[in-house]
Order: sequence, then C-alpha cells, then structure tokens
Amino acid sequence: MTAGQSGRQKRTEPTTSTRRAVLQAAGAGSAMGALAMLFSSSAAANNADPHGAAAADDIFDVDRTSEAVYPQSVASGGPTPSGAIVWTRIDPAAYEGDQPVGLQVTPAPDRETANTDADFSTAETRHFRVPSSAFGPDSDYTLNVDLDGELDADTFYFYRFVYDGDASPVGRLRTLPDPEADPDRLKLACASCNNYLHGYFGGFAHIAREDADYLLHLGDFVYEYGGAGNQPDRDIQLPSGNDVAHTLADFRTIHRTYRADEHMQAALARHTLVMTWDDHEIVNNRWWNYETGAPNTASHPYGDDPEKMRRLYVEGIEALAEYVPFRVEYDRTAEDLHERFRLYRSLEFGQLAELFMTDERLYRSPPPEDEFGQRDIAAPPARNVDDPDRTMLGGDQREWFLDGVTESAATWKVWGNSVLNAALKATNAGEQGSFFVNYDAWDGYEHERQLIMGEFQRAARGRDGALNLITLTGDMHAYVAAYAKTDYRDPEHQQPLPGAEADRVGVEFMSPGITSDNLGAQTPTPPDLEEDAAELLVESQNPHIEWFNWSRYGYTTVEFTDDAAVYTAYGVDRTVDGADAPKRLLRSYRVPEGEVQLEELRGGPLPTLPETLPGAGDLSGGVDR
Repeated sequence: MTAGQSGRQKRTEPTTSTRRAVLQAAGAGSAMGALAMLFSSSAAANNADPHGAAAADDIFDVDRTSEAVYPQSVASGGPTPSGAIVWTRIDPAAYEGDQPVGLQVTPAPDRETANTDADFSTAETRHFRVPSSAFGPDSDYTLNVDLDGELDADTFYFYRFVYDGDASPVGRLRTLPDPEADPDRLKLACASCNNYLHGYFGGFAHIAREDADYLLHLGDFVYEYGGAGNQPDRDIQLPSGNDVAHTLADFRTIHRTYRADEHMQAALARHTLVMTWDDHEIVNNRWWNYETGAPNTASHPYGDDPEKMRRLYVEGIEALAEYVPFRVEYDRTAEDLHERFRLYRSLEFGQLAELFMTDERLYRSPPPEDEFGQRDIAAPPARNVDDPDRTMLGGDQREWFLDGVTESAATWKVWGNSVLNAALKATNAGEQGSFFVNYDAWDGYEHERQLIMGEFQRAARGRDGALNLITLTGDMHAYVAAYAKTDYRDPEHQQPLPGAEADRVGVEFMSPGITSDNLGAQTPTPPDLEEDAAELLVESQNPHIEWFNWSRYGYTTVEFTDDAAVYTAYGVDRTVDGADAPKRLLRSYRVPEGEVQLEELRGGPLPTLPETLPGAGDLSGGVDR
C-alpha cells in the first residue's frame, strides 16, 4: 500500500480555516504566484537521467583517480526499490563544457567489503553516460543522477564517476527492499545538527564505520552561518560579507565547505542518505506567514520583508537541491509553492518498517507568542497555545501522515520528525501553571499534536494492541528517550501515577547534534555532573521522559527486527579532528514489538567502549536550534 493513497474518507477538520482559505482571505495568491515564478526560473535543480552505455566506451577509460577533480567526493540518497540518486561535483578548474560523464555501478559482493575494494571490471558492472548538459556553472558544477528504474531491490552497489580520464572516489548505495519482502532487520544510523563552526565531524567518521543500512538525517544538515569557528580551521567566509546567508552564492559556499569535510564525505560515501530538513538549511526558526504568502522569521535581517524572504527561500532551496541527493516531488506547473515542492514522503522497508518523513517547516503557521511577544524560546504559557488553526504540517500533509501511519501494514511505523514531539516543561503545574521550554517544537502546536496522537491511539485500540510507533527526532542537540502521549498537560495523568500508561501511544528517540552547541557549551560544570543534574531536573517535571542528556555530542543508531526496536546512543568528542575521535556508548533502550515500553539495556550484547569522552571545552555562544 502506498501511504496516503487509500480510499479512506477524509476526517472532519476542527476548523474551516484551511490553508487555501487563509491564502485567499489574505489576498496572498499573487504573492505565492510570484514565488512560483522565481522557482520556475531557478531553484530545485533537475536530476539527470542516465543513458545506458557500452563498457568499451572511451568515457570509462581511467587514467588516474583524482580527488582534486571531485573536491566534495560522492554521495547517494533518495533510495527506491529500483535505484537511488547518486551525486558528485566537478571542480570548476577541471570542467570542460562539452565533456560527458561516465557512471559505473556494480553490485557489492557483501555488506562488509570496503568501498576501496570495488571492482568495476566485472561483467555485472553497469555503465551509464550522462550528457554534458546535465551539469555546469548553472548548478555550481554539481551533478545529481537518478538511477531509479535501473537497479535491483535490496542490494548494495558500488559506484563511481569518470570525467575526462579522472575517476572519482568510490561510493556505496543501497536500494530499498521490495514492498512485499520480509527483511530480517533494518538498521538506521541517525544524525542531526552539524554546525561546522562549532566543532569537528568525527561523529560522521564513526557513522561511516557503522554496519548500517541507511543514514537518516533529521534536519539542520548545514547551518546558514559564516564567521569564525570555535576550533582551528573551521571558519567560513561568506561572499556577501555577512555572518548569515543572504544570497545563493552564500548558500553554495556553505554547502561546498561542509561537503569538503573528509568525515562527512566518508559517511555519505558509505551510506545512502534519507533526510528531511529543519530550519537552518535556510534560516533559523522559520515558519510560513499565510497572510503575506511568504516565509517569516525573527532570526534574519530579511525576516519582515516578504519579497526578500521569498528570494532567500528560493536560493536556499536551490543550493540544497544542488548539493544534497534527496528525493522530492517537484511540479513546475502548480500554482503555489506548497504544491510545487513536496519534501514529505514515505519509504517502505518491506513488511518490517515504513518510514514517514514529514516536512515541519514549509507549511507551519507562526508559533505562539509568549507574554513578552517572543516566539523562539517561550517560557510563560501563551493564551493562544491551543489555537485549533495553528498547524505544523498543514492540512494535506497531516491527512497523508495520519492515513499512512494508521493504515500501514508494516510491523514498525517510524516517524522521521524534525522537532521534539514530546512535551518539555520547565515546570509541570497543570494547564495554567506549566512553563514550556520551546514553542518552536510541538509544544507550540498542542492542538494538532493532540489530534494526531488521538488518531494514533484510536488506531491502536482498533487493532487491540500497540501501533508500534517509533518517532525519531533531531533539533535539540540532546539525547532523549520518551513516551509519546495523547496529553501532557494534566500532571495527575502522568507516570508513575495510576492510569498514566493508558495515554501512551509510542516512543520517541532523539539524536543529538553532531557538533551544534548544547547546554554543555554554556556552563563550566564537568559533563558528568552537569548531565546528571539536567536529567534529574527534566525528568522530575516531565515524567514521560525516561532519559535526557543535553551535555554531549554524537549520533545514534536504531535497529528494527520483528521482535524489537533498539536505540543506541553514542557520544563522540567534537574537539578532535580525526576519524578516531573518542567515542563512548552512553545508553541503549529496547522497545518490544507489540508493547509501548522502554526497556533500558545495561550490557548485554552491546559493546562497552573503553574511550571516555572529554568535557565540552570552553566553547561559547547560544544554543541555536
């Protein structure tokens, strides 16, 4: 079954203020049309369609392997059961306008073989010619080639590009299983929040060595900032001279810089990328202003200028589409951006799991203001926090998401979610007395969260069992293991009090920042002491949270089998620029199939890594989610 394409009758909306009605009432149709025109002339680079070629074609003659010709290496993403998108960038100095690109793809003999041991001389190797018109200065010399329809399901492949005698580094991709297949396992390496200025990407080096099936990135793949880094050789100078991206050239410079990092290159060359965005790929804490028909933010000089924000959005998306191999639906004939550019989609890993990747930035309405008029970090409760018209997903995406999850036949329903879904309170004193930490997350969209979780709970009761919902989240630069619930407002219904388990819908696991500043960067307290105090405070006010760590950096893995889902959290020292940056096993949890239960694993089959993780250092600066 394809998510969102069932014949199920649409639910009755709690309000008649649909997105289209809001746009029409505000007279924003012309503004959306203007944005659409900008997209028609620029953003969202097209993927190239390869043409089959003979192995004897001279474009596959390799004179040398030259990393200099491919300064950002290679990557793959957007997997399907019959292919994936493969990516590279040619150095402008090596570019010849009329020279086609050769692409070689060969099955990997097993999942352990290193990329460097790939053999492109076998009879199984497939050869493709990519015309010179597929890339060049207009796309900043980037090349995205879509192999959908060319490969076999559930298979690892090695690939490389050949350009004018120069072979690229070797990448590895994996196609999706057939939807009717029954895989034994699915292992995702999960990452988020890679601020280049805040540290080194040793976490990606460790991800490259993980025996994972795919790399799941949950937002903030790049940050829009330039300026001085907090570690040597981590500065970014933007062409505009600003410290935050203002132009397409700025965004391209940011992507080129990030993708030149050897540790990020290693992870992307080894694992096929599945991603959604959060805010920093364009601008911090962004939402959609339905009255002006333009994105809005309080975090950029253009924030209150609809025309400039539209242009910023277009150019940020253009650079993202050029540099990141992710699969989106793009319809240039549609009348408005929300119908032209669709990032949300589902991926089926056979009958074992279905992953729903949501877009929580393009459709979201403004978050509530606190009593001081701010929207970024809101502590006092807002009078309009439960506004039924406020949406994170928009009506169409929400309907697709609800239908997909509740009707999926997969054992595990996995939600790729950009911002924390579980409530996070500084004080827990009931509906009028609770202070929330961040209205940019789902706490600012309480009505829609209750609607979604209520539907999931009803679906679980209809099946007389658990929905097996696992939410995987980024954004907060923290590790979190928590229960997803229908209602977080009433302390009397929270564990460990009687009846609390009845509100549980699923579990949520958060991946920390690879490098982005967290609480540990703000205090001189040693992490071992600081994290214990923070965990105690958070859990005392949020009893649905089993583990909270806002003091370390790293990544997580989540492995699904028919019997259980296992989340494992690793800390990696961001102050060490090396593939051997110290790594430490922090925590692991198991969720049994058919139960909404977090079981902490202590030891067992998981390795205990001997390295200790040094302190966060003396890095300064605000925690910018």
